[in-house]
Amino acid sequence: MNDKTQIYNRLEDLHIVLSFCSEGQFLGKIFVFTVLERVCINQERGSLLSQINNDNFPHEIRSYTIPANIEAKVKITIEKIQATSWGGFNQNFFNNESY
Repeated sequence: MNDKTQIYNRLEDLHIVLSFCSEGQFLGKIFVFTVLERVCINQERGSLLSQINNDNFPHEIRSYTIPANIEAKVKITIEKIQATSWGGFNQNFFNNESY
């Protein structure tokens, strides 16, 4: 698996957990991530997008990963999503090379 494929897979994972959390909040369920945890997740998403953007100069590429405690919640949420076959996202979005 090349770097771009790994980045796209990670972007998909982060997007799906945020979507799952947002839908839960909309339905009145207890949310998965706090506001600050969501900020951290979005910081990693921004970092990943800067890494695959061909228009960025090397000094503009950011490197950020979420803290281990949030990563653990992301993994648990992905497992829950897979176990329930929740499908509230469009995977084709991440296969588009328009980044």
